[in-house]
Amino acid sequence: MQTSFYTTPGRYPGIVGWLFTTDHKRIGLLYLATALAFFAIGVSLGLTMKLELIRSGMHIISAQTYNAVFTLHGVVMIFLFIIPGIPSSLGNFILPLQLGARDVAFPKINNLSWWLFIAGGALAVASLFTGGGPPDTGWTFYVPYSIRTGTNISLAVFGVFLIGLSSTLTGMNFLTTIHRMRAPGLTWGRLPLFTWAIYATSWVQLLATPVLAITLILVILERSFGVGFFDPAKGGTPSCSSTCSGSTRTPRSTS
Repeated sequence: MQTSFYTTPGRYPGIVGWLFTTDHKRIGLLYLATALAFFAIGVSLGLTMKLELIRSGMHIISAQTYNAVFTLHGVVMIFLFIIPGIPSSLGNFILPLQLGARDVAFPKINNLSWWLFIAGGALAVASLFTGGGPPDTGWTFYVPYSIRTGTNISLAVFGVFLIGLSSTLTGMNFLTTIHRMRAPGLTWGRLPLFTWAIYATSWVQLLATPVLAITLILVILERSFGVGFFDPAKGGTPSCSSTCSGSTRTPRSTS
């Protein structure tokens, strides 16, 4: 008699068993629940901005706080909801089932990816309340402003780096699963469209996300140690001219 994955006993009982599970279906549900929780946070931040813009002048939050809310809203919605929403949640739950596999190729790395996702999201949200002030550069973290501002950019950037690492590991896991764990007779021409979509997305995660992650680490190194990766005065290459520092933010007029 088969039992549901909801009740299948694991190494740990109860909620701890869910948090440290290697079952792809449970991890898919964990991703879905946390992505929806971050979505609620992002919606709250977006609603705060809209309420501030409902009429001219400053009446709910200050201009600096508005820029910080704008930054974190972008980080949450892009990195914590849109990107992992379908691949990490539905991909984890459905992909092995469509391939006829018992699980993904690396179940423990799959659980580690979720923990990195949670840690990165927690650090990004914590950057609002710690350090020299909440980050105010916009979710793209463009230089030169991101290396000149005195706000808590480094913590937010490191949080996004962990989220990117989680995405890279997930993409690697899915690619290996699709290549090596298909059921006998399930050729490339017989793969479902959803599997093809996850396959294409996984290549993007594996090839593009590390480039973003390395760039974020360079921002942290330049802010912390003054290494001239982006500062032309130190031999670096800026990502844009000095005039674009203002375009990375959405300034809130106080008039």
